[in-house]
Amino acid sequence: MAGASNRPMMLYHETHQSKLRVLHCINAVLQGPFFSDQDLTDLASSLSKTDPTLPSFDDDIDGRFSLKVLEAALKVWGLRIVPMEPELDPEKAFVCHSQDQWVCLRILDEEWYSFDGAHDVPERLPRPGIGDHFNALLDDGWRIYAVRGDFPSECPDSSSKYGKWVPPEYARGAMKSPEEVFKQKEDEDWKAAITASLRDSQHGMAKQKSIMNAEEEDLKAAIAASLRDLEHGVVGEPAEAEEKSIEPAESGTELEKAPDGDDGLGGSEG
Repeated sequence: MAGASNRPMMLYHETHQSKLRVLHCINAVLQGPFFSDQDLTDLASSLSKTDPTLPSFDDDIDGRFSLKVLEAALKVWGLRIVPMEPELDPEKAFVCHSQDQWVCLRILDEEWYSFDGAHDVPERLPRPGIGDHFNALLDDGWRIYAVRGDFPSECPDSSSKYGKWVPPEYARGAMKSPEEVFKQKEDEDWKAAITASLRDSQHGMAKQKSIMNAEEEDLKAAIAASLRDLEHGVVGEPAEAEEKSIEPAESGTELEKAPDGDDGLGGSEG
């Protein structure tokens, strides 16, 4: 069942076996047989009593009544619809309407699928071309509504007389085209290149930081050594000066006596 975390994902699809085609679209949005044809009939009857001007399903040529019923049904599960805006928001589902045709576009497990009751199984839509698909519908006059809110993850009753559970690989177009495979490979290569670049950048930054730290340590060591040398030079200089100082001669020191008869002036007695 779609949305069940402990089971393989399955796609819920209903084929057009009832004139209430909007019913199949509602259940495709919710991904399960949330409403039966009787549920929708009762809901339509309630709306008709509220607004007598609304047509019945049989007279609903422009789909106005069916749209009211669809809105009321989705509101039961906390969902609402709004006209699709030019810029595609990250929506989970779209309701597409043209005359008596109702188609649901739903993203499940990151893949877009078209649930059209005219086909036996859903159709997988190529993700790169989803914008072109919407444009084609708009060009053909389809009205498209975005479905917003918290989608139910489990269906209270998985049995249905109209629908079936389909494995994703059984969907039409389940095989990816060569263009999609190439695009996926291109995206994977791009992501790998970005990852490698970031890894190299981080490694380079770590290496540069290591070099800077080493240079900073060397600079600190050089400054410390220089300060030590300067300190020894300033503190030790007075001691050396003291050792090298000449002490003054003691008073009373006798001069060297001259030889007899010499007055010490280089002359002799005459």
